[in-house]
Amino acid sequence: MLFDSTHLLYIVISLAITALLLWAMSKIKSRKWKDRNLCLWGVLTFLLHISYLWFDFMPDKYATVPDNIILPIYFCNLSMYLLLFVSLMRIKDTAFFRYVATFTAYAGFFGAMISLFYPDYYLANPDIWQWGVLKSLLSHSTMLVGSCYLFVGGYVKIRLNNMLPFCTGMVGVLLIGVGVNALYAAFGHASPNAMYLTASAIPDVPIFTGYTIGALMILVTLIFTFIYELLAVPGQLRWRMTHTQIGTPVKGDRQ
Repeated sequence: MLFDSTHLLYIVISLAITALLLWAMSKIKSRKWKDRNLCLWGVLTFLLHISYLWFDFMPDKYATVPDNIILPIYFCNLSMYLLLFVSLMRIKDTAFFRYVATFTAYAGFFGAMISLFYPDYYLANPDIWQWGVLKSLLSHSTMLVGSCYLFVGGYVKIRLNNMLPFCTGMVGVLLIGVGVNALYAAFGHASPNAMYLTASAIPDVPIFTGYTIGALMILVTLIFTFIYELLAVPGQLRWRMTHTQIGTPVKGDRQ
């Protein structure tokens, strides 16, 4: 049941641990160790995601593969793969990295938080100790840490300019969702409702489709970044590209 004692306890504990970890990791100054730390969370999130295969395989040497392990069916699936991708990129002083990392930071945050507060897999099977449920909760928690570390570690600065890569990324999400749904149709399979483009994420709220969710994400990001830059960025730097934004090399310690 959504927001039962188990669910609420997990939310409180996971967010507290996330905050503590991010505070501790903010003390990392070496660029080399920042990159390694980011890689840790990207790889850990991916391994947790696919760990279901080993848990399903070991009892009888047979495993069924969920579609969201093979293909990016959901927004958080895509965010996870992007976090793994940017964390493994060896050269991070490029416009391409900063573009993808910016979208990943926001997308991973939204994907993890939505799943944390509305875990449909937990609603379908309210047993937190069932590995399929637990690994999903844990992988979204680790993705939240990794995505937020893109901000905390200085890879991405919260600026209004981020709306360009974020909106571009959302168009990419739309195209991927259309492509996955078309792939299923081409092979005669029922629609997987990739990115919730064909049906609502919440059955009782028909309007809550991927289009509405995407629009809300863009609106929330726009409002938040505008307010943040207005209040937290000095006037002479406000509304400008920063050294960790697209188009300018990142300067950092490589020791």
